[in-house]
Amino acid sequence: MAAKKSSSSGGIKGFLTRAGSSFYAGGLYAREKGVWLAQKAGRIGFIIATTSIVTLMPLIFEITREGQMIETEKQQVKDFRSQGYSDRQLQEIGFCEASIRRAPSVAMAK
Repeated sequence: MAAKKSSSSGGIKGFLTRAGSSFYAGGLYAREKGVWLAQKAGRIGFIIATTSIVTLMPLIFEITREGQMIETEKQQVKDFRSQGYSDRQLQEIGFCEASIRRAPSVAMAK
């Protein structure tokens, strides 16, 4: 029987030749999977970003509007207090608790 001769040489030279081609094939595979992963991550990122915009922006606008309303009510409460209304009367008129509250006396500057 004739011994089959391998086309690649043995030793260090053969090892480096086989390793180089193996690294090249691995690089091609990694690039292919990297592109696929980047596309999936882009799609998922787009979905998360648009969903966040659609759900969070109205919430931010509502919080801003609520803050403006409380500031307006605080101004009205200040005007009513200057006319002599008490906190109980202001609550009966319908002002929210946040606009009626006063800072504690220890927190006020003298």
